[in-house]
Amino acid sequence: MRIIRHVSESVFQENTYILEKKNQVIIIDPGDVLESIISHISFDSKVLAVLATHAHLDHITSAKELCKKYNCPFILSSADKAVLDAHEQSCEYFRQPYLGTPIINIDILSKNDISLGDFTVQILHTPGHTLGGVCYLIDNILFSGDTLFHRSIGRTDLPGGDQSQLLNSIKKILFKLPDETKVYPGHMDATSIGEEKKFNPYVNLLEGSSYG
Repeated sequence: MRIIRHVSESVFQENTYILEKKNQVIIIDPGDVLESIISHISFDSKVLAVLATHAHLDHITSAKELCKKYNCPFILSSADKAVLDAHEQSCEYFRQPYLGTPIINIDILSKNDISLGDFTVQILHTPGHTLGGVCYLIDNILFSGDTLFHRSIGRTDLPGGDQSQLLNSIKKILFKLPDETKVYPGHMDATSIGEEKKFNPYVNLLEGSSYG
């Protein structure tokens, strides 16, 4: 599997991930600069779906236009429907481009996995940053959205955020994965589960360091 990381040009510096297998593509958390994202996709590739880890504006800015261009579904948990419905207002508030609000074509609220062509996507429900926040595990690589970062965690001071819930999602779900699991977060650089168990100050200081 080939992974392309595209960093948005906005103040959010959000990571969009383009995954390719045998000319099949899925896009995770499409941020801004639509044309730049498209430039990373070969003309002969088949885009199977656009997936979002949650519905904050910086993770779905280009979703509607990408789904339209490639005639593919938008995948999100409907637990984030309230955040999604406020997308236009959020773009106005943060003075970000509004390219339309995507419609949830595949609701993963009650799903633990989904098959997309040659991709098998495990869905880890990790509320805390938002009510409907998820992480995607694909080929033992975790796309953690805004749940877990390199030596940091997602903010919980926005509507739907809950620090205790977020820490529980990290400790009880993500930290059960093998230490060697590579983590590609929604912001900042890649890390691993093992590194975050040892060195993530937010998890260790707020909840202690026992992961049994």
